[in-house]
Amino acid sequence: MPLRVPEKISFLDAEITGLRTRIGTTGNAVQREKMEMLSDIRSDYAKSLEAVMRRELEEGRNDAN
Repeated sequence: MPLRVPEKISFLDAEITGLRTRIGTTGNAVQREKMEMLSDIRSDYAKSLEAVMRRELEEGRNDAN
């Protein structure tokens, strides 16, 4: 599994939640851009983790055969 990806995802979730709270309904363009960037990074980590888990599952099936 990629190094500490679950922890990185959790960190990004907390950052995104905090930023959403700070932005509220009056956030500025910089804050919204930062939130979008953090969300994109989180999504990339999640996709990477899913791919690794899927690959490990497939390898486990192949090893069983």
